[in-house]
Amino acid sequence: MFMKIRIVIPMLFCIAMTIGSVTSVFAAPASIRAVDYTSAVKQELLKLDETADHLYEAAYTNNRQAGFKYAQQLKRQMKRDELHRFGQTAGWRLLEESVQSVETTLRSGKPTTDWLIASARIHLTTDALLRPQHALWLQYEKVMLEDLRRVNQAWNRQTGDGAVAARAAMHSFTDHLSKIEAAAAMQRPSERITELKERMKYTNVLLEAGMKEQTKQDWTGDSIHDLQSALANLFADRLAANDEPVFAPPAAANPITWSLLLGAIITGALTYTAWKKYRHVPYGVKKL
Repeated sequence: MFMKIRIVIPMLFCIAMTIGSVTSVFAAPASIRAVDYTSAVKQELLKLDETADHLYEAAYTNNRQAGFKYAQQLKRQMKRDELHRFGQTAGWRLLEESVQSVETTLRSGKPTTDWLIASARIHLTTDALLRPQHALWLQYEKVMLEDLRRVNQAWNRQTGDGAVAARAAMHSFTDHLSKIEAAAAMQRPSERITELKERMKYTNVLLEAGMKEQTKQDWTGDSIHDLQSALANLFADRLAANDEPVFAPPAAANPITWSLLLGAIITGALTYTAWKKYRHVPYGVKKL
């Protein structure tokens, strides 16, 4: 009996350590991964964010010459391949489009507001790359929820112009989404943004129909509710089952995994040796 216990206990330890090592390797991340930048990449991102800040200041003061200079500088900085390892491809595409939009506006002599909005979008996006856990765009959640609260309140008022008031309130939501879309695309799976934009588009269609009294109250109310859910999903930092991690720094060795795995191998070897011994001499007694 004593010999059986001596075999069973190490065997249980071996199984437990094996399970622990496998679990630590394959455990899914609970949230969108934090970024472990190297010092060189961190410096490049700091420069990118600083240039975006200068561009925004130039737009705010309508300094077109400085704005064009910083837009050109951003284009050069964004070409560095090491930076594109972080963030989503869709986010980088939208960032490039925003910079191009600033250049086009400056060349055409359009009003200041056109490139001021694009500059704000650029700054939010570079900030999301540099500070993924504390990005400025995340602060828009409460603002946009308030937009939707006003849309819902306007739609449900009994004055007869609910659809018109709700449609006007949706303009604010649309503008806010336009500002944060590129930043969100850097940090969130593209499916979340696509879902939110589709919900927004459908809600606008229903509100337009409501202005002509061609929709039902419940349809629009349900659509606004679904839009709120899609917005909450965009700002949620947890990964869904089919989401890919947005930031994927190079894999590093996990000492806990290796310790558990090595312990399991050693314990397994000792257990096997003890079992072989017990099999040949199950009731053997040591000679004194």
